[in-house]
Amino acid sequence: MAGENLQMVVTGVGGQGVILLTRIIGQWALQEGYGVLASETHGMATRGGSVTAHIKIGQHHFPLVARGQATVALALAPGEEERAKEYLSPQGILLTNREGPPRERVLPVPASKIALKELGSPLFANLIMLGVMGRRVLDTPQESLLKALKEVTHPKYFKDNSRALELGYKEASHATT
Repeated sequence: MAGENLQMVVTGVGGQGVILLTRIIGQWALQEGYGVLASETHGMATRGGSVTAHIKIGQHHFPLVARGQATVALALAPGEEERAKEYLSPQGILLTNREGPPRERVLPVPASKIALKELGSPLFANLIMLGVMGRRVLDTPQESLLKALKEVTHPKYFKDNSRALELGYKEASHATT
């Protein structure tokens, strides 16, 4: 799926990197030549409260994704799945950070588990989820997202962040819905 008309919602809790993920996706869209609109709600983000980001790629005039219109939703915390599902279109796909068998339109990705095992911290789960989305939804080369990642994140964290993205691409190669 190309990015020319993509609507997505990212849900999580404060500290999971919802805002960072939004910035990387936005940068990717711009460097690919797409229009992009994004909006976040993060009033309680620093206290572990819910955080939601709306991202529209293509020619749109309003940044918020209406319920039932998202092409893809990412739930960075299992408790955020139901909220994310509300936004999905009938053909949309939910990528969720948990273990379990895939179901119709739901792709579980054990991103926190992978991040802890491979990088020593669950904080990289958001970038693993981005890697899965990059391969499965955006259908974009890993190098394109790496370029966006490099533009948005501090150089000090680039090595681990790029490794997390790589792990997401690897996970996506054998995940099925």
